Amino acid sequence: MHLDVRFHLSRMPLFERLEPAPLGQKVTSLDACVYFYRTAFVMGWLPPKNPAWQRWIYSLWTGTTMLLGLIYLPLGLTLTYVVHFDKFMPNEFLTSLQVDFNCIGNVIKATMTFSQMWRMQKMNELMAPLDERCVTPSQRQLLHDMVAWVNRMMVFFLAMYLGFSTLNLFTSVFAGKAPWQLYNPLIDWRQGVWQLWVASIMEYFVVCIGVMQELLSDTYAIVFISLFRGHLAILRDRIKNLRMDPELSEEENYKQLVACIQDHRTIVQCTEVIRPLLSTTIFAQFMLVGIVLGLAAFNILFFPNTFWMILANVSFILAICTETFPCCMLCEYIIEDCSNLTYALFHSNWSTANRRYKSALIYFLHRVQQPIEFKAGAIFPISVQSNITVAKFAFSIITVVKQMNLGEKFLNHKVSGEQEL
Repeated sequence: MHLDVRFHLSRMPLFERLEPAPLGQKVTSLDACVYFYRTAFVMGWLPPKNPAWQRWIYSLWTGTTMLLGLIYLPLGLTLTYVVHFDKFMPNEFLTSLQVDFNCIGNVIKATMTFSQMWRMQKMNELMAPLDERCVTPSQRQLLHDMVAWVNRMMVFFLAMYLGFSTLNLFTSVFAGKAPWQLYNPLIDWRQGVWQLWVASIMEYFVVCIGVMQELLSDTYAIVFISLFRGHLAILRDRIKNLRMDPELSEEENYKQLVACIQDHRTIVQCTEVIRPLLSTTIFAQFMLVGIVLGLAAFNILFFPNTFWMILANVSFILAICTETFPCCMLCEYIIEDCSNLTYALFHSNWSTANRRYKSALIYFLHRVQQPIEFKAGAIFPISVQSNITVAKFAFSIITVVKQMNLGEKFLNHKVSGEQEL
């Protein structure tokens, strides 16, 4: 079975799935991915099937976003340090540097996610039969709530990421500076107000492309792990109802148990599809999150900033935290869901079942006792504790800076350089 994601998106109203749909309305797991796939389509990651001329035009847009977000953005920030380093104020330099470090991680994550988009569509195809198993009102309600929650999370992340970029744009322009000071050979923002606005809007466009690429790289895990958790909750509800209908024969009860075993195997298969991609992208983010948070905190604590610049830095810190923390939290929750599934199966109504039913139940019990766990780089578990551990590196950076008095030295060096000029 092949799901046409593009056709599904074209039929979906813009904000329909932000609230749980009525139980009488058909809802599928694909509906939970609608905002993710819409963002991917806008960024050039979901090419149309036909006609050929549309694919050719769309491929040009794909190449443009990749060129701007993955090549020009990190390269432009680095070239600025080489060409205009003497013109940076300390807080401006740190604001630009923390974005540059994050861009390095984005190159790795976005490249991997773009090349592995087929995995998302594969998981949607695997989960499609699970949606058909939702027959009772309670199971359909679980599915509808899950779809609405995932879509709301996607919109929240979109607002958070774009909010940082927009806030940084206006706070910098109103302060008379370009927001990120990307190397721009066409326009020098220092020449006047008109040049400042044009250069800043050009920077904003490029940064928004990078931000949207990072959004896709950060949210695919949240979208699909939430889907896994939703289907585990539905499966737990079905297990609780095994052999509770006196009108069903033993053969029919056995078939229901076998269907639960098959669906659990499907969920595990979906986790194996996402595992290689999740391992790489989260590992890359873990390697950079401590450095980026340390630079942002260093900027706020050791250099004079306006209220709006502090607000922009705080929004950046929140955006960085949301890149890893929700995913780590969901990875812990799914382990707990597996434990709850084990308890539900053990306490189900199996004591008076026949021998064949009990043998299948023992096999199923052995399978569900193996939790679904994810690891970053196949080295350490993706968990809240791991996220806290890498975030602590930010405090190490601040401690080193404070002990070496680097903040004051940087300011004194800048002041002496300006006096010489």
